[in-house]
Amino acid sequence: MQSELKNLPQSQIELTIKLSSDEMKDYFNQTCEKLARQAQVKGFRPGHVPKDVVARELGEEKIKQASADLAIRESFSKAIAENNWEVVGEPKIEPQSSSGDALVYKTTFAVVPKIVLPDYKKINILLAEVKIEEHEIGSVLRDIQKSRAVVTAVTRPAQKGDRLEIDFTAKVDGKVIEGGQSKQHPLIFGEGHFMAGFEDELVGLNENETKNFSVAAPADYHDKNLAQKKVDFEVKINSIQKRKLPEITNEFAQSIGNFASVEDLKNNIRDGLQAEKAMRAQEERRAKIAQELVKDIAVELPKKLVEMEIEKMTTELEGSLARLNLNRETYLNHIGATWADLQKDWQAKAEQRVKITLALREVAKKEGLQVSEEEIEEKLTQILRGAPAAPGQNIDLTALRGYVRGLIRNDKVFALLESN
Repeated sequence: MQSELKNLPQSQIELTIKLSSDEMKDYFNQTCEKLARQAQVKGFRPGHVPKDVVARELGEEKIKQASADLAIRESFSKAIAENNWEVVGEPKIEPQSSSGDALVYKTTFAVVPKIVLPDYKKINILLAEVKIEEHEIGSVLRDIQKSRAVVTAVTRPAQKGDRLEIDFTAKVDGKVIEGGQSKQHPLIFGEGHFMAGFEDELVGLNENETKNFSVAAPADYHDKNLAQKKVDFEVKINSIQKRKLPEITNEFAQSIGNFASVEDLKNNIRDGLQAEKAMRAQEERRAKIAQELVKDIAVELPKKLVEMEIEKMTTELEGSLARLNLNRETYLNHIGATWADLQKDWQAKAEQRVKITLALREVAKKEGLQVSEEEIEEKLTQILRGAPAAPGQNIDLTALRGYVRGLIRNDKVFALLESN
């Protein structure tokens, strides 16, 4: 087998392979023997059909085509193994040409590029100090207090602090906007969850009263399509309830859970905030380590690898939106972009993520960091217990195992880099 290699942009390779007539004769014989074992020919027992009979029955051209397919598969696999390439996506194989009984074909494919690592043992990013302020504990405590509020129906006009249920419709230029209509919508009056200026218009309204008014959306409004536009509202007050917050006493703390006192509850909140901030600090540290690891790495990435990363980013976004009961269209309307715009914006981030993945994998290889089957099984069990499959949902365990292996490997690499 003779081959000629040409490097192309984006880590692509063009490989021309020539197989001699003697090599092709061997492939022809192998194909005949395989077909002879499978052929059903009258007068011969299965598996005992002579090669010349097989050739006559199936036709020499058909066997030649089958032997050429076998030759391409095996010679291409041999070239990949000899060069230790990791092929990305499906190779493109151009129609083969033949000269006599020899075979010549050309294939173009992308490979995982070689990464030249910096001196990663010099990377030294400190872990940010985690502090819990008293006002943070107080904020969580107030949220718990609000969640235990007692509500009582009242007949007076609405006041800040009341719990209201409203019907509303929001229009721009006479058309109802996306998400601009709701019935029996709960609202804690005064918490500012609507557009600025909206709640000011509700002060003094009574139950069953309707009001029409307009509010100008601010320039920095989260829905870019509405920024600086006049939004026309029609609001009806269905009910007004006075909220009474419980006093924060030891009895209140005991009613929340297994807490002996308010101080005990505060300590529990402090521990939760500490764990949350510590996790965030570690994530931020690892992000900085990753950026430092790849900042001087110049490599041409295969288009397919970047496309696969964008697909992952799409899955991540849609998962986040689903948890917020939003869909893609609503989100795009909020940010004032098209799906094509978003994917274009993701391009640089996807390339960076691919580069980081390749660099982490290369560090693991250099340091001989292995992931055992026991580690994979343990992590897999944790994931499946924490997020069991929904009814009717099929989990690709092979893909999940690969994902888990990567998670564990990356944890080991970061642990190594954090020890610098």
